[in-house]
Order: sequence, then C-alpha cells, then structure tokens
Amino acid sequence: MRPDYLTLVQQLEALQSAGAWPNMLLEISNVVIGLLNDARAKGLVFGSAEMDRFCLSAGALCATQRGVAMPEQHDDSLAVHLATELYDGQGGHSLALKDVIRARPDLRHVVIVTNLHQRPLPLDKFAQDLGGRVQMVEVPALNLADKLNWLLAQLAALRPGLLTLFAHHYDVVSIAAAQPAIARETAFFHHADHDMALGVFLPHALHVDCTNLSHHKCQHYLGVFNPVYWPLVSPDLGVRQGHRFMDGGQLRTCSHGSSGKFLAPGRYGYFDLMLRRLSELPGEHLHIGMLPEAEIAGFRARLAAAGLDPARFRYQPPVSGLWAYLRDSAVDVCISSFPIQGAKGLVETQGAGLPVVMNESGLSKHHSTRELIYDEAPWWETPDQLLAVLKALTPETLAAQAQAARRFYERWHHPRELAYAVNNPRRTAPVPPVRHPPCDTLALYLRS
Repeated sequence: MRPDYLTLVQQLEALQSAGAWPNMLLEISNVVIGLLNDARAKGLVFGSAEMDRFCLSAGALCATQRGVAMPEQHDDSLAVHLATELYDGQGGHSLALKDVIRARPDLRHVVIVTNLHQRPLPLDKFAQDLGGRVQMVEVPALNLADKLNWLLAQLAALRPGLLTLFAHHYDVVSIAAAQPAIARETAFFHHADHDMALGVFLPHALHVDCTNLSHHKCQHYLGVFNPVYWPLVSPDLGVRQGHRFMDGGQLRTCSHGSSGKFLAPGRYGYFDLMLRRLSELPGEHLHIGMLPEAEIAGFRARLAAAGLDPARFRYQPPVSGLWAYLRDSAVDVCISSFPIQGAKGLVETQGAGLPVVMNESGLSKHHSTRELIYDEAPWWETPDQLLAVLKALTPETLAAQAQAARRFYERWHHPRELAYAVNNPRRTAPVPPVRHPPCDTLALYLRS
C-alpha cells in the first residue's frame, strides 16, 4: 500500500530527526522505484523538491556522523562525473557523458559509477575512445549507506571544480553525495526526463536539460532552479554518399532504441503497426536494439500466419555506433521509436543524413513529438496516418528529407554547440524553438 504524500513526508521527517539517514535513503529510493513501475506516473510525475531536500539532508547527516569534512578549496582542473551505470557504445546518457567530457579537453576527468545493482558493466571499454585523460572508478559492492559514505569521502578528497550528475532516477547515493560544498560547481544532467527522478530540484546545482522540450517544461512549468540547456550532440562521422532511395521500388525502413521505448504502455502497439507496414508496402523493416527473444519470435510467427516472409523483419542487436551503422546501411527512412522517443538516437540519425518519420503522441509530448526533429519531417498520430505517410514517400522527397535532417543536425546538435554551452560563463546554449503540440491529459492518466 503506497502511503499518501503527507504520510510519506512525516515518515521521512521522523527519520531525519532521529538521524536515521540509512533508512531515509532506502525509503526515498523505494518511492522513486514505485513511481517508475506505475504506468500512470510516466509523463506526469517528474521530480520532487521535497525528496531532493531529504536526499541532501541524508548526505549531510552521513558526513557528520562518519566524520567527512567538506573541502574548503577545490581543484578547478578536475571534473568528476557520477553515474549509476554506463554502457559501451549505447545508452543515451552514456554517450552524452562522453560528449560532455570531449567538450572540456582542458580538464582532467574522473568518472565514478555507483552501480547500485552490482551488475557487470563494460567500464574498461567506456573510456577507450576518450584518450588518456579519463579515470574510471567503480564504487565498491556495499549497501546504500556504505556506498554513500565511501562516495562522500572520495569526493571530499578529490575536491572537484566541476561535479556532474548522470545518475539514474532513483540513485539516492549520487544525489545525497552532491552536497553544496563538495564541488565548486555542480551540474545535474536531466536525462531521465520522462519519469520521476531525484535531483531535478537541487537548489545549488545547474539544472541541465538536453532537449528543447525538457528545457521548456522544466523552466516554465516545473520551476526548477538554475535552468540551462546543454544540447544533445554527436561527433560528426559524416553524411552518407551515393545512397539510392527506394532502389528497385522497395522501401527499407528501420527503427532503433531500447526495448522499453517500444514496449511501454501506449496507444498503438509497435508490432501491430509493423505488421501493417509489411503487409501494405513492399520492402523490409530493420529493428536495431535489444528486444526480448519471445517478442521477436512471436512477431515472426504473426508474419508467417499472415502469409508474409518473416525474413522481411530483420533484427539487429545493439550496435556499438549507431551513426556509422545507419550511414553505411541501405535504410531509406527511420520510423522513430514509439510510444517513447529516443532523443540521442534521433541526433545520430539526422547527423548521418537519414530521413525520419516521427510519431506525435496524443498522450504527451514528453513521450514522442516532432519537437526533436527538422521542420519538414513527416509525422503521424494514427496508424492510418503512418501508412499514408509511408506510401506517399518517393525517392525525390526522401532525398530532400535527408538534406533537411543533416541541416538540422549541423544547426542544433553539432559538438560545437555543446562546447559553447559548457565553456561560456552562462553555461547555456541557444535553444531550438518549441511548437507546443496539444496532448490529452485525461488519456494520459487513464492509459493502462
């Protein structure tokens, strides 16, 4: 039984008064995890200033009880980056962290991973393409309280000039350790922007949003402290050359992203729409990214039952470099993930010069919206609209779309835009315009 908000606050206040910060950590973490598992919270609940204050209080109590003194001076040549987990060549926040590191070549960088789940992580590979200026550190396998104590002691000894937070939604250890005096400047990177996340309302930190949509929401509706915009970028690996769109009259579509972006509760099922796409148009569809084997097998069985060749649905597990993979592929157009969009993947897709067909979610623009792509891109709200858009594509329109996609990348998502943001005194960059598409908040609340 989930407690009401007042009861929850009273429980945390009682733990705070008793100095029981380990119990505070566990209680706050459980609340956030519960919200992540509540489908109705997605797109509705984004953060809590009160929960963030309790996190900071738990960190301060830990430092006092364990004798960790805050540094009086800081090393302005050092940046420390906190993350819960990191992955090699995939995961939007992992790639975004690499881009932030590249944007500050003047600094030494230490990446500390809390690894709350104690899962095997490819940390030895993470920094291979970042040169020798990055040190990777993993917090030892300890309980939440001891992880926080260990992390506070490490940060106090390092005295970073810059501390960035790339933590998962529920990482109480990272947020509690981000004490106001632990670094000269702290930046909370709001990558978990579809859901409730700890750290959104840290009063002393820069609140970094990486999309125009999230920046507008956080600045004008949530009222976060110190809002700035650090655009999602990707190293320029070049636009593909000589591609012949719809060669032989066949349309080659693709979609990419983690399984949660396709299997989350939404108005239309991904596999239902792909069945229609393969039934009504020639060509093949390529899926790039992890999907459960049972889902793949079930869909191929549906294709066979419909009299379609299952081989027309191609499955590619996650690739180490999406941009290069798409640039060198035969794909004509990307059908962006739905019901949840993948912002980082869209940057790489447009940079590589691929056209995009975007879902405009009727539930919430924070699920999927054309805010994140070039103005000329076709979009859809219903399955009939998606099929009509795909059927209307021609080699000529696709070629024009490819050029528009590349122009959008160069204007808004080139690495120089992020370098400008993190190096200028205001710590922000120009923000792409927001179109304000409508959403049905009743449908959002009553979805399954």
